[in-house]
Parts: sequence; structure tokens; C-alpha cells
Amino acid sequence: MSRTTVHLSDPSVKYPRDRSLWPTTPNAMSQAMGDWLSAYRWEWWATVTFRADFSLPSAMRAARNFFLMVEDAAERPVGGFWAIERHKYRGGDDPASLVPHIHALVTNVTGVSRKAVWEKCFKRWGRTRIEPYDPNRGASWYIAKYVGKEALERGQWGIWRPQVCLQAGGVLWPGA
Repeated sequence: MSRTTVHLSDPSVKYPRDRSLWPTTPNAMSQAMGDWLSAYRWEWWATVTFRADFSLPSAMRAARNFFLMVEDAAERPVGGFWAIERHKYRGGDDPASLVPHIHALVTNVTGVSRKAVWEKCFKRWGRTRIEPYDPNRGASWYIAKYVGKEALERGQWGIWRPQVCLQAGGVLWPGA
């Protein structure tokens, strides 16, 4: 089973190579990303906040491991989109106190127990929310906010198993 996360820097992904065509402000990036993500039939919205201090690379590995955990429960490939938000969960004014956590949208999980996945995530990482995706609640734009807020500078986000996401509608990149 192939495990794939796609980043904008991945040359195999068809996207506008001319960065002058990309949104140039955080708000424009968030709106474009939210519009794009809302075209998919997501089934879950998840947030994982780590109980221990996590570096950005550790949070990126945790995002991958989150999807692997969901796939273990589903016994099939799932698709998803993830973004890492850095926030002051631990408090303090020092920028070094920013702690990452993960937001994710997940598809191809019909019939999978959210509670079983939640229990594993909570045990491993800490505070976890896994909810049914409701397109009327704006989760696509919420997760896109963190891409827009940080992607133009240092944000981390990715697509988990793009081929599964494509089965849930939408296109990997508008105009591709």
C-alpha cells in the first residue's frame, strides 16, 4: 500500500508553476484553499493537540501517524488534508512557546468508529476531537485559515493519499 503526502514543492503535482498566479495575501490564500477543500466529500474533521511539547517535525510525523492509525481502523486507504497550526497553548509571550497541533479533514471512513480512533489518538498524543464533517460549519475554511496564515511564510500542510481524495470529488489543483 502506497503512503503518500503531497506538498506544493512536490514536482509530480500539477499546479500553477508561476507563483505570481498564487494568492499573495493570507486572506486570499485562505479563501482559495477553503473554496478548493469544500469541493470534496469529507467525512471527518479532526484536531489533535499534544499533551507534551512537540517540535514542528514531530507534529508532521504525528499527522502521518494519525492517518496511518485511521487506515488501520478502516482496514483500507483513507484520504485527507492536514495543516499544522502553531498556537500559544502552553502560554507565554516568547515565540518559542508556540506549540503545534494538527487539523485534518478525512474521507473514505464510512463505518469506521470515530470513538476507537479517538481513544488511540488520545492515549498517544492528548486532547483529540474527531467529529463528523458538516459542510455547513465551515471546517474547510477553518483549516484553510492556517494554511493562509502560515503557508506564505512557514506553514506545513499536505494531502494524504491524493488518489483517495480524488474519489471524494474535487481536483487536486484547480485548472490542473
